Amino acid sequence: MSQPDQVTGSLYDVHGLEHLTQIITHVCTIISMFGIGCKMTLEDFQRKETQLSKSLCVGLFLQTLINPFAGFVLAILLDMEKHEALAMLTIASGPTAAYAGVLTFWGRGNIALSVCIATLSTALSIGMMPMWFYFYSSTWSQEFFIVAYPVDIALYMLLIIGPAALGMSFRWCLPKVAKQLARICSPVFLVSVVACSVLFLVFHRDNFKVEWQMYMSCFLLPFIGFFFGFLMAISLRMPYDVCIAISLAVGSSNGPLAITVALHSFDEAPEQFVMDVLSLPTIYALFAPIEGIMWSLVYKTIGEMFTKGHPAVCGAEEEA
Repeated sequence: MSQPDQVTGSLYDVHGLEHLTQIITHVCTIISMFGIGCKMTLEDFQRKETQLSKSLCVGLFLQTLINPFAGFVLAILLDMEKHEALAMLTIASGPTAAYAGVLTFWGRGNIALSVCIATLSTALSIGMMPMWFYFYSSTWSQEFFIVAYPVDIALYMLLIIGPAALGMSFRWCLPKVAKQLARICSPVFLVSVVACSVLFLVFHRDNFKVEWQMYMSCFLLPFIGFFFGFLMAISLRMPYDVCIAISLAVGSSNGPLAITVALHSFDEAPEQFVMDVLSLPTIYALFAPIEGIMWSLVYKTIGEMFTKGHPAVCGAEEEA
């Protein structure tokens, strides 16, 4: 087989693999968000101390502002090539991933706020992703433009809202069972992270054969979001559980959506270029959740230490 044929075959394989990993991700997201819904009630959206509307505006502002700028700065500082920089901007301009709600649950943050940020940022991404990509990508190229298809956005919103609402209904009917289901179902998203990474590693290991700068960028992008999201939220004197939710939402960009958008948006580019673009989101989709888990455990530990003396200030949600 000639080299062009090999690339074509690889690209077709990637499309097929992307569909398979999408199915795995969607199924695991549904189960995890159902578990998260089992931890929520309507009262969680009405708590006065949360100031949901204000907290939501702050979270969305930070999520849509910090990540794209951080991706742009990292692409410059790490001296990325064109395909690497465009991949980084595609990830950085994306919305909050659904699993941020799971991380917030584990970190004892405000789950309702996290779900709201993930839902609304996903809705806004239909305009925000193309806007930020166009604004920053001109440094490297003006020939590409990404598009977040309404069907994809609607699907990702449904994956957040539908299972969460079902879980809330289940908690209303069977609160004791719902408490156990929340603990069982919420970690299921890790299955998709592991399974999808293994599939790409087995069938497209070249996606992981990149320079160290790419791995560094996949570590730093979530780190910047987690760190500055918390820093800015705490500087606005928001409750600790709200700061956790904002931090984990800002640092958790939707990697699978970035892969989908990249495949749609760069489909007319040379096939080897498309393969190169996909490397970064594939690595990011593995790194970001793992890093998020570490941050959530740190937040939980700090919260447990702090609430012993100042429970009202910390504002952590009680185990129901």
